[in-house]
Amino acid sequence: MLTPLVPYPPHDGDKLRLYYFLKYLKSRGHKIDLFCLSRVKDDLEQVDQLRPLCRSIYVEHITNWDLFFNLIGGVLTGGSLNVASHFSPKHRDELQTYWASKAGQAVDVVLAHRLRMAPAAFRNNPGKPVVLDLTDSLISYTGQLKKQSGAPFLRRLAAWWDFWFLRKDEVMWSKRAVQAITIAQPDADVLTSHGLAKDKITVVPNGVDLSAKVKGKPAGYPKGKVVCFVGNMGYAPNEEGALWFIRSVWPRVKKAVPDAVLMAVGGTPRKVLWEYHNGTDVLVTGWVPQVEPYLIGASVSIAPLRFAGGMQNKVALSLGLGVPVVATSAATGWLPDAGKSLVWVADDADAFAAKIVEVLKNPKKARTQAVKGKKFVMKNYPWKTAGQKLEKILKQAIG
Repeated sequence: MLTPLVPYPPHDGDKLRLYYFLKYLKSRGHKIDLFCLSRVKDDLEQVDQLRPLCRSIYVEHITNWDLFFNLIGGVLTGGSLNVASHFSPKHRDELQTYWASKAGQAVDVVLAHRLRMAPAAFRNNPGKPVVLDLTDSLISYTGQLKKQSGAPFLRRLAAWWDFWFLRKDEVMWSKRAVQAITIAQPDADVLTSHGLAKDKITVVPNGVDLSAKVKGKPAGYPKGKVVCFVGNMGYAPNEEGALWFIRSVWPRVKKAVPDAVLMAVGGTPRKVLWEYHNGTDVLVTGWVPQVEPYLIGASVSIAPLRFAGGMQNKVALSLGLGVPVVATSAATGWLPDAGKSLVWVADDADAFAAKIVEVLKNPKKARTQAVKGKKFVMKNYPWKTAGQKLEKILKQAIG
């Protein structure tokens, strides 16, 4: 398994996905050699938590200087910055040594997580089949981001560059793999619309783990009607969505419901978001060990994403916990119609605020619908089902 992160702790979408896949494959008796090429130095301290799930683990940190030179190389060679960002001579050499070893020769199949790991999966590969877990379509993501006026200029500029190359590269790498995987049907549809055969791509959604023990509201949890937004607040779509919500939607909500309190929970917020933390009605927490206590205590969970890809775990988890959800159409595109009907969906500021006010002023009606959402998630998104789908794909690739 090749991945551009260390899949622990299992908090955000990618880490959740890989951690539960590791757990499932281990429970089925498979042996896994894990190669991680992470941009987050603190991730290296989490490796020991994964050793019980893997036969061996190799981890390397991509420094800021590594990233800088990789991006320069991507520009000079005319390729995707996303793919170019994760190259390491040490990682390349380690894989080459691995393939020549007895352990490498005995491998049945390679699972490459995210497009940026595709080159490493094929480089020096002695003929082992590759399954490419794209998770989200980067064609879709960059296509949305480059048009999003609220996003920082440099991010939009990079998206314009990448969108040009990814239209070819994402399909090319998916064709080279025995099978490609996405987390949601809309992402798979983007790939097929750009020339990938339908039988080359399979949807394997994330599951939802509702087993976490929640002992009640966190210390200092605010009084009043809590509007909660959970996720990695340093991630571009979450940050942009939070800023749009605070600037354009929140004043409308406060005018209608004066005792409402907004909580932006999780991740590594940048200064631009921290500046809105006032300690009274707008609270930014940064990283927390569990988001579940914040959601369970909330009157409503929100997902104000104006561009997004794949499955939004924040929406799935909120539904699974029986919390009413107000979200944009971008944050609910992964849901089938039966699931969308259980979420309050709106896209412009007035409509989004109106949906939140409706939930806050009619809590009993909102909770009744939220109970239906919980039943829907429990039925359709168990991790075991996702693991079974992945195992089937890996076995077919070996065949």
